Amino acid sequence: MPIRQDNINNRIDTNLINVFQRTISPERWRTYKLSAGFHEDTAHRLYIWNAAIGQSFHFPLQTVEVALRNVIHESLKQIYGEDWSVDAGCRQMLGVKLKDIIIKSERRHRNRYNTAANTPQIVASLSLGFWVSLLRQSYHGPIWNNQIHHAFPNLSHNETMVDVSNIGTVIQDLRNRIFHQEPLIGHNLSLDYAAILKMLGWICPSTRDWMRSYSFVPNVIRERPKR
Repeated sequence: MPIRQDNINNRIDTNLINVFQRTISPERWRTYKLSAGFHEDTAHRLYIWNAAIGQSFHFPLQTVEVALRNVIHESLKQIYGEDWSVDAGCRQMLGVKLKDIIIKSERRHRNRYNTAANTPQIVASLSLGFWVSLLRQSYHGPIWNNQIHHAFPNLSHNETMVDVSNIGTVIQDLRNRIFHQEPLIGHNLSLDYAAILKMLGWICPSTRDWMRSYSFVPNVIRERPKR
């Protein structure tokens, strides 16, 4: 459960503001002060809220990332076989950049476990960015011309892989911002959450509804401190 907003002290301690200069940095703290109209107490509440909304997005992001990688994994299996990650034709199709990412993942696995990684282990190790890259236009022909309706069976008649790719980029940007500890206070987080719901709906509405039933994102968005 995300950090609660109802137990934050109404007044921030002056000493805490001073130590923030070292531990948070003046530049980072200024972002929240600007948003709070230079009201230190509100800036403090915004900072805590920012952490809470980042926490609340963890489960939706986890769900959509795992679902997306699994349907892409299945699509690649249909084209290149169970061991698509080592298939020469698949690696050629992926191109140098994505092939190198797989090779580095194989190397890390061997260094850690002293054994070769199988394709499911490679799949589990690859980042969201890898999977979102496979949604881009250069892969529409080799992958999605035949696999789009298997991976995303709930696309409407006027939605295409361009829409899927665009939504994937929104989700990846949100994920990176949260995991790199960047401020979320300037973002339309309702639209970001809608992107996650949209992607999951394309893949599996039942999984989308299951995730949404446990999600705190809308609640925490409503708890955002006001000036």
